[in-house]
Amino acid sequence: MRTRTAAALALLVLALSGAGAAALWALPGGGGGALTELWISDTARDNEFNHHGVGAADGVVVAPVTGLQGQDGLTRRSCSLNRLDAANGSVRWWVGVPPERCFSHALTKPTVADLNGDGALEVVAGTTENATVAFAASDGRELFRVPTRAYGYAQPVVADVTGDSAPEVVASDISGDTFVAAADGSVRWRGNVSGLVYASPVVADLDGDGDREVIVAGREETVAFEGDGTVRWRRDVGANDAAAATVDGEASVVVVGNDGVVALDGATGERRWNRSAEGSPAMGALADGDGDGAPEAYVSEAGNVLRALDAADGSEQWRTRLATSEGSVTPPAVLADPNGDGSSELVAVTNGGTIAVLDPATGAERAAYERDVPVWTGVTPANLTAAPGDELLVRYGDGRVVALEYGG
Repeated sequence: MRTRTAAALALLVLALSGAGAAALWALPGGGGGALTELWISDTARDNEFNHHGVGAADGVVVAPVTGLQGQDGLTRRSCSLNRLDAANGSVRWWVGVPPERCFSHALTKPTVADLNGDGALEVVAGTTENATVAFAASDGRELFRVPTRAYGYAQPVVADVTGDSAPEVVASDISGDTFVAAADGSVRWRGNVSGLVYASPVVADLDGDGDREVIVAGREETVAFEGDGTVRWRRDVGANDAAAATVDGEASVVVVGNDGVVALDGATGERRWNRSAEGSPAMGALADGDGDGAPEAYVSEAGNVLRALDAADGSEQWRTRLATSEGSVTPPAVLADPNGDGSSELVAVTNGGTIAVLDPATGAERAAYERDVPVWTGVTPANLTAAPGDELLVRYGDGRVVALEYGG
């Protein structure tokens, strides 16, 4: 790979709407494309702190939106999960939490999946009612809830952990209370991780035996659980994000947080490499983005900096600065296929409200979109139309979701 050279973005179109000022950008002479609005949801809230992402699968789009604690006139709808129409972003149904439980972490990013194999989708999210709750995606009916010690922060995961060929719900609350539950909500096992848990659980085969393990990263330690809940290893490496991938034929767990970027041997938990990082780094993708057969860790850092690190040894492949302003955080970048050509693009975000499509091999910008509203979380790719490729669902801080299409 080669180091990216800086390229200036040229303003092409400025569009003003009731949802806020928006601008379309593209690169001059760079083979870039364009990001255009498919819709903007009518889920605005009177704050700019919405930062739990959008869940989506098979045409079902569900967005958590939250009011601000202490605001006058809070209702059950102020902090609510909203299923959005995939065609136009209108609200099809909503379920909320009590006003006294309404604040910025009221609902996690939801997961949309078929829990029991009947072809119908469910929505699973953690809430400030100290529970992880499953709802019917069709109409929002509550199906079950699993009590937790504290409120949920991270997105739950749906995967077969116990090896019975049926999916389970895997989740942690903010305090580190971790559980695996069957599709009817019955708890298979519980565990605990020290430190606040912001990272979603990771389910992966860590030793190549065909069975899956669960990795949970807290701010004080990272723990790998066997499929039956026994602890495989426990390491004093804290993290905000975690992911697993096969590197040189063996499982590797990469965690990102105050200890920088740390790669752990999947089977033993021993450190493979460690790289420093600025501020509170984030990682939304650990995968082969450039098609060279080896995974990269795409790490966002303070000051709108994004780096690609070789997952084998942590060496830097490229770095770019997404914007000249100093954002307080840089949300994680994700890999997606927005033009449906079968290859990955990197979708990056600035805290200031810009969404950019980048070349995963070099970091060069191909297109960008901007609203003058903060963004605190990564984009959710989802195919919403009959056309091939992913649309990009952006959770803006004002509660709105913007669905973008990419041509290029």
